Amino acid sequence: MRLRGASPVLWRGHGECQIGAEAGNAVVLKGMSAAEQRLIDRLDEGIDRVSLSRSARLADLPLRRAHELVGRLREAGMLREEPLPDGGREADDILYWERLRSPGGASARAQRLGEARLAVLGRLDDGAPGAIAREAITFLAEAGVGTVLAEDPSLDAAVAQSFPTTARRAPLRALPDLMLTVEPHLIDPVRARSLARADAPHLPVVVREVSVRVGPLMEPGRALCAACLDLHERDADPRWPAVATQERGLPAPRIERLLAHQASGLVARAVLEVLADGPGTWAARSLEISGPEPLGLERRWLPHPECACAALESE
Repeated sequence: MRLRGASPVLWRGHGECQIGAEAGNAVVLKGMSAAEQRLIDRLDEGIDRVSLSRSARLADLPLRRAHELVGRLREAGMLREEPLPDGGREADDILYWERLRSPGGASARAQRLGEARLAVLGRLDDGAPGAIAREAITFLAEAGVGTVLAEDPSLDAAVAQSFPTTARRAPLRALPDLMLTVEPHLIDPVRARSLARADAPHLPVVVREVSVRVGPLMEPGRALCAACLDLHERDADPRWPAVATQERGLPAPRIERLLAHQASGLVARAVLEVLADGPGTWAARSLEISGPEPLGLERRWLPHPECACAALESE
């Protein structure tokens, strides 16, 4: 057995230590004897069940008390039975999510990502939307997303070249676990209507003149669709439909490179959260980042009462 996330053991004072370096995430143990502290030191290096009795003897600690201490740590979620993962990026991710006590375990989370199918829809040009999508997909492949279904041939070729172990095809009629679009100015209403009929969630990303909006996640069988967003925009600005019609014919905006990199990371984070942990944070919620608002402006969306999808809320 070993401490979760390879967390360090730090001494706080006589008979007191903490497992983990960051306040708020560490577990503090108090009232320990010197012998118990010596045993905790051995757990920092890893210990199996067979050697627990020997370690307790070397620490001059009764075996019964050693088992009690181990049980206390196990109840606190601080122990893992499986060995440390092999080195590399995947191991770093697993250890990180162990420290955060990922639901079901960090290894199970990694398995969910490995089994996930992500569809990236739309043709990507050389503008900001294409750059953001390509970098985000790089992050996602590195994070272990098992299958990337790219509609754009250049993106598909890039995945094949850089990440040969990432699947790029899926069984016939197999639905993706998430559909991602990265578009300039506005959500394409024609594509959005088509995606709304698919039995898979859709995460829209819109690259605008000075900001990038990620979300809200649109889920099958749930009210809130792209038409709702359009109607809310119209409520805020009655002339918005006329402006939006013209924006659809504009070239993709040219944005600050740093903002594009930041947006790529945010897109990747949003996709990973949805694939590994479910809708959660992104259900009916968007985040808009820009130069003046690098921490992002959060917005919660409600189904628009004039939209036909609102009827789903009453079913």
